[in-house]
Amino acid sequence: TFLFMGALISMFVAGPLTDRFGKKIVMVISLFFLSAGLVGLCLTRSLPLMFFFFFFTGLGQGGMEVSGNLVVAEAYPKNNTGILNLLHFFYGFGAFIGPAFISLAISNDISGKIVLWFASVLFAVLAVLYIILYMNKPKSASMPLSENKATHVSVYRSPLLWFTSVMLLTYVGVEFGLGSWSTTFMEVSARLPIQQGALVTSAYWGFITLGRLAGLVLSKKLKSLQLLGVATIGSLIGVIALIIFTGTTSAAIVSIMVIGLCFGTVYPTTIAFTSDAFIINQGKAVGLVSAFGSIGGLTLPWMAGIILEKHPPLTFVIFEAAIIIAMLAFFIWIRNTFKNTKTTEILTQ
Repeated sequence: TFLFMGALISMFVAGPLTDRFGKKIVMVISLFFLSAGLVGLCLTRSLPLMFFFFFFTGLGQGGMEVSGNLVVAEAYPKNNTGILNLLHFFYGFGAFIGPAFISLAISNDISGKIVLWFASVLFAVLAVLYIILYMNKPKSASMPLSENKATHVSVYRSPLLWFTSVMLLTYVGVEFGLGSWSTTFMEVSARLPIQQGALVTSAYWGFITLGRLAGLVLSKKLKSLQLLGVATIGSLIGVIALIIFTGTTSAAIVSIMVIGLCFGTVYPTTIAFTSDAFIINQGKAVGLVSAFGSIGGLTLPWMAGIILEKHPPLTFVIFEAAIIIAMLAFFIWIRNTFKNTKTTEILTQ
């Protein structure tokens, strides 16, 4: 909870700071926050201090995520959708190997803190490398005067930005809802042993990671909104199949994997679309969209868990399907809004 609170706050703050001071300083400070927070977690034996260092680490994590996405989007403007999918593939890979290394250390009678120490040193080294090697790019002098005068107040009035933010809220909510409760769902719906149910959960996250590689490939043929449309419709087909096959084993598992595969590209592609649509105010826009995603990850899985605990498994799946339908509705509004609005109007709303 404290880690999440820190990340959520920093996502709201890091975006405007990035637009004002540049990506470099936000990234460097975030990396040092991460490094210092992990050191504190390794050394402290006080529960209140542990909560503080979790919060402090979260501040670094949120800032690094926002600034990292912006750095990559700026470095590869012609294919930021594909490269952001690749970046988030490594996010997923890291989420897999981190716990695996901790488990390996513990199984060999070594403290799992050694992984945190290593990560702390790595973040500090990366911060130094950013200081030495990375240079902020100046804003284009050829941009219209009206765009250069866009303020932090005006960009937050854009309907497109709010539609995109709420769409990502619904996406992260259903993504983590299925990821958090698929083990329990398979246990209560198909009487699958919990050990095998845990493998279903692992496979689900694995297919999400593979979906990001698929997004990298498809981005060469499809624009970001087209890719989002394919992913959203594909996930809807998957959840409809899950409604039909709830209570079975193999078919339900395949349906969950289809959802995971289609989900994989949604987050990075949404970030790519946001950075393209709000060129002048990339930091503010990406920060807000990312923060809304985190809010969805906190609230909707909790609601899904209550539903799964108190109602039949099919009700849980219908709830997740309703969220995906809402995500599709917001996507349609985004597509129509973007289609009917000139780029200069988007940037100055």
